[in-house]
Amino acid sequence: MAHRVELLPRSDGDRYRRSTLFVEQTGAITLNAHEMGASLEAAWGVDDNEVTLTVAPEHVARLALALAAEILKGGPASVTRLEEICKANNVSCRIAGNR
Repeated sequence: MAHRVELLPRSDGDRYRRSTLFVEQTGAITLNAHEMGASLEAAWGVDDNEVTLTVAPEHVARLALALAAEILKGGPASVTRLEEICKANNVSCRIAGNR
């Protein structure tokens, strides 16, 4: 089953913006960003920009480690912070040892 998180929900108005992060059934991670609508920079008054970034399944663990390190670095309460993130996202974790 694929999982999806809206990072920037669809917007209304002159500009449409959306950013979505997927974990595909294959285990790959895909980030899709889409922006379109009226813009001062657009040659005809309307533009349409869509970008997709994909991380192959065999590189997802390395990406997860890099992202976790980025979020937790320099924090004296890194165990507590990671536990909070796990709980907030319904990810089971186990803590061993004394706090």
